[in-house]
Amino acid sequence: MVRETILPERRALVSVNIDVANLPREAIEKLVEIAPRQGRVVLKQAFGDWRREDMDEMAIQLHQYGFHLVHCPAWPNQQGRLKSVVDDVMAQHMRDQLEFAPEVEVFIVGSGDRNFIAVVNALKRHRKRVVVAADQESINRELRLCADEYLALPRGRGTRWARQVAAEEDFELPTGQELLERVRQLSETTDYLTLRRIIRSVLPDEAASTERVRTALTGYLQGLIDGGQLKVERRTIRGRSVNTIVPVDGTFVPASQSGSPTEEAAPEAAPPPAPRRRSHRRSSVSTSA
Repeated sequence: MVRETILPERRALVSVNIDVANLPREAIEKLVEIAPRQGRVVLKQAFGDWRREDMDEMAIQLHQYGFHLVHCPAWPNQQGRLKSVVDDVMAQHMRDQLEFAPEVEVFIVGSGDRNFIAVVNALKRHRKRVVVAADQESINRELRLCADEYLALPRGRGTRWARQVAAEEDFELPTGQELLERVRQLSETTDYLTLRRIIRSVLPDEAASTERVRTALTGYLQGLIDGGQLKVERRTIRGRSVNTIVPVDGTFVPASQSGSPTEEAAPEAAPPPAPRRRSHRRSSVSTSA
């Protein structure tokens, strides 16, 4: 009697690549859980600037998950400001895998940035299956359409999560009303307000260095904006276009300017430019005549 040999079902080989700064902790934990459903995971890489103090705990957790941590130090641009190079390094590593790991059939891209559209298309040209994993609010539409499959991850933000973060960090976040009052006070003592300025003013140094607390406070500020108590205005500051935050029910007077709120509002009473343009056109017609 000849026994039939049943071979185990072959599973696709999978490479998982995560932009750590692009995904909250809950999303990364979920991705680690569901990644094996795509096949046998043989490569795990996590990309980030590991010099940041708020990344220490995440680095340990990813190491326990078996990830290879790829350091991507922020690079200063021409203005001296640090610019992230994570997307560039991560995209190049995935291209390199086509050479040193050609047996990999499925690539999981843990990011929603549109900067990965080019590398996703390159992997597909080599007949690789590409799965993009990100939360539904940060995923770029074109990147999602390029991928063979999209995995929706939890965003991990909101009021409930903010309370949890405050408890974990032993820091009490201000209530919405307290935060609004703080923004009003700041608007009277500075030329302009930005999200970064508000966070630096509200949070103590030890809490400001923790990404989870900063993210929670940002969520509170966004709630005040959505509720109409704060508004975002686009202004030109030192030749750059900047999103500034202004209290809706108060008049914002820059500290560098003198005068009362009524004096600040005077320029708004100037006649609009439209009548001058119509007058110019009539003048041109009469001249040609």
